Amino acid sequence: MSDPSFPRDRLEELLFASAHESFSVEERDELNALLRADAASRHFAAQFLSLDAVLAESLGSGEAASHYAAKSKTRSNSVWSVSLRQKGWLAAAAAAVVLMSVWVQSRRMGSVDQTAAIEPAGFVQSALRTTAFKSGDKFQPGDWVRFDDGRVVVKFESGSKLAVEGPADFQIVSNNAARMIKGRATIRVPGMIKGFTLDTPAEQIVDLGTAFGVSVANDGATSIAVFEGEVELPGKQHGSGPQQLSAGKSVRVDRNSDTPSEIPYEVRDYLQTWQTSFGVEAIEGAMRIAEPNERAIPGKAVDRERLLIFPERESVQLPAGFVVSATEPDAYHIPKGLKQQIQLERPVMVDSYLIQFNPGQSLSSESPQRFSGTLTFDRTVVGLLFRAVMLDESDTLLGLPSADFGGVFRRGINASDEVSLSTDRRTLTVSFDVLNGVDQIRVLVASNPDEA
Repeated sequence: MSDPSFPRDRLEELLFASAHESFSVEERDELNALLRADAASRHFAAQFLSLDAVLAESLGSGEAASHYAAKSKTRSNSVWSVSLRQKGWLAAAAAAVVLMSVWVQSRRMGSVDQTAAIEPAGFVQSALRTTAFKSGDKFQPGDWVRFDDGRVVVKFESGSKLAVEGPADFQIVSNNAARMIKGRATIRVPGMIKGFTLDTPAEQIVDLGTAFGVSVANDGATSIAVFEGEVELPGKQHGSGPQQLSAGKSVRVDRNSDTPSEIPYEVRDYLQTWQTSFGVEAIEGAMRIAEPNERAIPGKAVDRERLLIFPERESVQLPAGFVVSATEPDAYHIPKGLKQQIQLERPVMVDSYLIQFNPGQSLSSESPQRFSGTLTFDRTVVGLLFRAVMLDESDTLLGLPSADFGGVFRRGINASDEVSLSTDRRTLTVSFDVLNGVDQIRVLVASNPDEA
């Protein structure tokens, strides 16, 4: 007799169905709702997933797998053919079993409330041109992220960030791991975080403190480009053994290949997700984001046609009293922008961005040339630094540890320069009049999307 306290038959069907790539968003949401609804559903799912993982290890032949499937009829007499070797399913199952086992054990010890929710593994930091997700949506281990158009940035609880453009299909495995079936993405693991793991049908990629791009084709073929630092390819899928891939290198791994093959390193394929991963939603006008090889060398990065945006250090705690040039929506220019000094009223965690124009030499024209651009962040601007002395004094705190500012002179804003911050404090318009020297400002954006 079925347990009347929860819909066992339907739960069993959904657990079987989740092993297949055809598992729909609606079915995923229904399964999550059932698991969150009551303890009986979670206990049953934990036992079910544990049994599935054990059988997946022990059943090696098609005959054995068929036998298991035949034994796994639901009470509605429908048979589900389960692929027991799907790595993503096993990874998600393992994560779910751990979480559910902890929950059940805690319940027995009386240490948590009966309605306690499973801790999220990550959340949507931003969602652009897609209706499938919105900023703030939370994910738990096992959740699928599927959408056809636009870009989505997922920030994991570990601090790792995954920016992917549609069409995309990937799964949240844990708070520092994901499995990608299809899509193009930039993965960044800032600061001291390490160990982020991304599984694809053809390869596993383990972060060693880095930023890298991944493109997974419909047939599972995986291209990997390392922008900063290093990644490790354990080689479990193809048996070639572990190898490390450093910045400036790219490889491609086919689903059935024995070893990765080197391909030309190409950053341009990933510039959209590279930009979005830093929280820059849109750029207009004579402005662009610095490419990976430029990010740490503002003093040597020359562009005679556009303003450059250099993403700097992330999640820096600024104390109350930290001095900035501006915090409120307005249009700033000399003398107001240069002389004004404002102290932050409370501590705030920020990400820093340096905006500059560096032509590399004096412009040929005798009159200044104007360069203007607009950029929109996915979070709030909490401070602007305009004065050269402020930039100099904040380089150590807010610049990249390895940043090279050599060759930069006449920092800050000058006569006729203007910087405007929008009413919602997310859009910045910069207009520099340049004849000689390097114009620079520093923009401080709240690390937390909820920061006012």
